[in-house]
Amino acid sequence: MSLRGRIEAKCPKGCEPFDAELYSFIRGDTDPDLRLQVKARECNLLICDECEKPFFPEEPYIYFEPAAELLAFVFPESFRPNERYWREKMHADFEEMRKVLGAEFPLTVEPIIFFGVDGLAELLDFEDFRGEEREVMEWIAKDLGLSLYRVSPRYARDNDVPGSLPFSANGSRAAATRQGVIAGLEKLLAANDRLGAYRRYFDDLKSSKAGLPPPSTLKAP
Repeated sequence: MSLRGRIEAKCPKGCEPFDAELYSFIRGDTDPDLRLQVKARECNLLICDECEKPFFPEEPYIYFEPAAELLAFVFPESFRPNERYWREKMHADFEEMRKVLGAEFPLTVEPIIFFGVDGLAELLDFEDFRGEEREVMEWIAKDLGLSLYRVSPRYARDNDVPGSLPFSANGSRAAATRQGVIAGLEKLLAANDRLGAYRRYFDDLKSSKAGLPPPSTLKAP
């Protein structure tokens, strides 16, 4: 559930302060309209009662999507000169949140910090683009009789790895292996060579001795 609170908003043009309601904690998975506002750079955007100019108040907020292993602290751009202080505060607040949220909080999640509204909006745009590509891949993989290996969302995001990988299995319950994923990617790309993230990962995996990325701890839908 997302949380709101009231503040005394101060227009940067020096107008008379006024009361306003802001989001301090946003659950992007349960509040899709708010998620769209974040992407559109409109979340917590206020209109001054006096001069009627839009502005962002000097107030931070937290954005959380458990399934995406995404926790972001969004600070005003003006906080950037004191970045070290705010990073230390973020980690202290993160430990308190871990205690409060308990089992609901993924242990693999570490917070990301943003200054200003652009960084998180761009990340969510990219997440959605990769999600659309993943949906295409999964549809093709199902048609080809391939199994799916779901990657830790945070690892996938931090390392430019697809969030779901196709693999060839000898049985319906067979576990994914490096060779099985390589074989699955070969079949996938033979059927559709326009899946850029999968082409890059396939080339990287074949040219290295790396093992598979860590799996998602979430249950498959």
